[in-house]
Order: sequence, then structure tokens, then C-alpha cells
Amino acid sequence: MATTVDAKAIAGTLYDALFGAALEQLQAAATKITAPSGDVAQQINAALPADALPQVRNFLLGLAKEGLIDRVVDVAQAFSTLAANPSAQALTAVVTSAVALSVEQQATIVADLRTRYGSDLSATFAVDESLIGGLIIRVGDRVLDNSLRTRLSAIQRNMITS
Repeated sequence: MATTVDAKAIAGTLYDALFGAALEQLQAAATKITAPSGDVAQQINAALPADALPQVRNFLLGLAKEGLIDRVVDVAQAFSTLAANPSAQALTAVVTSAVALSVEQQATIVADLRTRYGSDLSATFAVDESLIGGLIIRVGDRVLDNSLRTRLSAIQRNMITS
């Protein structure tokens, strides 16, 4: 089974950890790491300078562990693109409600989210009747859960622990 890699997503995840020298180390190592053969950890150590940042070394070892070390050039290039233009990383919001929202409600939510996260945010809407009421909004790795189901669960937990 072929493994697909979203190099942009991987690079975006590491954006906060890798700056300046780390990006340079990743790019330099990417050109030295060939197709995995033998001891990949040794190949990574040979490709990195002695003073390499641990984040870079751990990232490369993580790629190797997942069998993706052969994609390191793609990941380094995607990360370089993101580092040069961080606003190029578009966000997607997923809004889940207990009932279908009207077009006006959807437009209001999207406008509010774009005010907070930027104008290139895109949104999708889903219905989950088990929420009973309220919304769950996911933007990137942030979640706002204002559903009635969650509030009732919190009340139940408080009653049980009291």
C-alpha cells in the first residue's frame, strides 16, 4: 500500500518549532539523505552538523520511523515555502450543529471566523443531532465546544464528584 504524504501539513505542524538555523539544517540534511538503506539513524546523523538542533534530528528520526524519510526533500521545500510566506497556510473551519443552519446563520459564523482567523478561511458545515443544541467549531487545532451535550456532561460530572 502506497503512503501519501501531505508535505504542507507536516511542514505547517513544525512551523512554530523550526526557524532560521533549524530550517537551514533541515534543507541541508534533505539534500544529503538518500533513499533509506542500512542504518537510517546513522545516515541522519551523518547528514546533520554536530550542533544540530534536537528538533531537526527528532523530526528526521520521526520521518524515518514512519517510513517517510525519502520524502524529506518535499517536506523541507514545503516548510521553506511556509516560512517564506506564513499567510499562505489557509485555515479550514468545521462547524457542527445539532440542526441545519440557515444561509444567514452560516454567513454570520463565517464572517466572525474570518475576522478572527483571516479572510482566506474556508468553512464547512455539518449536522450532528446528538449535540442537542449549540455548536462545535474546529479551526486548525483549536476547538470551541459550546454544545448542550457537552454542558450536560459537565454538569453530570460535577454532580457525580460532589
